[in-house]
Amino acid sequence: MKRILFVCFLLLLLTGCRAGEQTPPAPEAPEAASQQETDRAPETEAPTPLGSFTAQTLTGDTLTESVFAERALTVVNVWGTFCGPCKEEMPVLGRLHQELEDVQVLGIVIDVTDQQGQPDESQVALALDLLEAAEADYPNLILNESLAMLGFAGVEGVPATLFVDRDGNLVGQGFYGALDEASWREVIAQRLEQAS
Repeated sequence: MKRILFVCFLLLLLTGCRAGEQTPPAPEAPEAASQQETDRAPETEAPTPLGSFTAQTLTGDTLTESVFAERALTVVNVWGTFCGPCKEEMPVLGRLHQELEDVQVLGIVIDVTDQQGQPDESQVALALDLLEAAEADYPNLILNESLAMLGFAGVEGVPATLFVDRDGNLVGQGFYGALDEASWREVIAQRLEQAS
């Protein structure tokens, strides 16, 4: 029952805007989100695990939920090759992935498979080109059935972002929309504090 409620929560969280919109709704201000999270989640509440998965990266590597153990905080950024705001924030995410010792970025690309769920070579090449141009050298997973079971197939708008601690638990509140570098640094600092 908890698993079903969690998947429903993820679907609600990740369906705030439509994939074709050029301007997704602005995310909540970091201070407001932090206050709401404090009000909603008492410290005695058990952490919510993201769940298990196995997925291929755009470069052909296989990753599982064990990737979260590598850093104190993982920024899970869901994006699409069609999304202007996603492409605009990639260089920032790439820099933060390289610069922040306790933080890593993990992308999930939602539009690089064909109708049978198999990687489409031209779309994968496009995604890799976009990442290279943005100097965004972090792993990017191809949306598959394993990730779909966690609710990522229900994403109707991108970019969408979740935060996961080293134990695989969700940290704070996720959001839709792209951020500038200063806002990303502020949000990440807050989530790192919550993950501790």
